[in-house]
Amino acid sequence: MSRTTIKLIWPGERHEDGEELPNSWGSAPYVWSALSKRYIGDVNWLSRDGEKLWRLWEREDIPLHQRSVLVMTFDRAYIERRDYDRAARDIELFLADFPPNGAVNHWPRIAAILRSDPAPAVGFHMTSVTEDPFEGPWNEEREEHGPTDWSRCFSVYKDRPEATP
Repeated sequence: MSRTTIKLIWPGERHEDGEELPNSWGSAPYVWSALSKRYIGDVNWLSRDGEKLWRLWEREDIPLHQRSVLVMTFDRAYIERRDYDRAARDIELFLADFPPNGAVNHWPRIAAILRSDPAPAVGFHMTSVTEDPFEGPWNEEREEHGPTDWSRCFSVYKDRPEATP
């Protein structure tokens, strides 16, 4: 079964795996499905039409808390310690807008983790079926990942995302 990994981050320095949440459908896909149904129609975000979903973060007619939670799902996005309370509130507002209705949902746990102040920053490896976005490129000779390219990582509340999921 897939999992979402909470990444403990020291921006510009290092990252390590924190808590693992089973069944990654309860993290990014939950957000993507809710937003795509409300704002785009029943778009399959797994298809090339997903670009419509990724661009929702730019739409000022969508509540800021919803856009912020969407950006949290982007590869290499992280939340800085100074923004933990704001991020937890945005998650709670998002859940009020899009109640889980019995579906797997990791967002209440993510809000609790943020409030526990686990590291200088928190990011996410949203699904174990893909490469960890915080790892550097694979080095065939050394058979290991190279260093993280921190220039590709960004703060959800400080920087504008350059990349999409």
